[in-house]
Amino acid sequence: MNNKVTRFAISGTQHWKNRFGKYGVSCMVSGRWLQFPEKSAGHFGGGEFIALDVMTEGEDEKPRKLCGLVVTRKDLLRVINAIKEP
Repeated sequence: MNNKVTRFAISGTQHWKNRFGKYGVSCMVSGRWLQFPEKSAGHFGGGEFIALDVMTEGEDEKPRKLCGLVVTRKDLLRVINAIKEP
């Protein structure tokens, strides 16, 4: 019987995505990330608001919330689309 363990090589980025899920956006230089909700916070004054958390790994390597932000979807998309590639 062959008890050999097969390992699949994945990148550090893919490992992070697997660990924190599809609603997280990691920082490329630290152990911090933005954690987005599955659903938006709702609408107010004609805009759709999203409550997101700024997260870090605690000393015990468990996720810890640093702070929360409430932003509009419109503003997020505006800024993302305005950023130019190098």
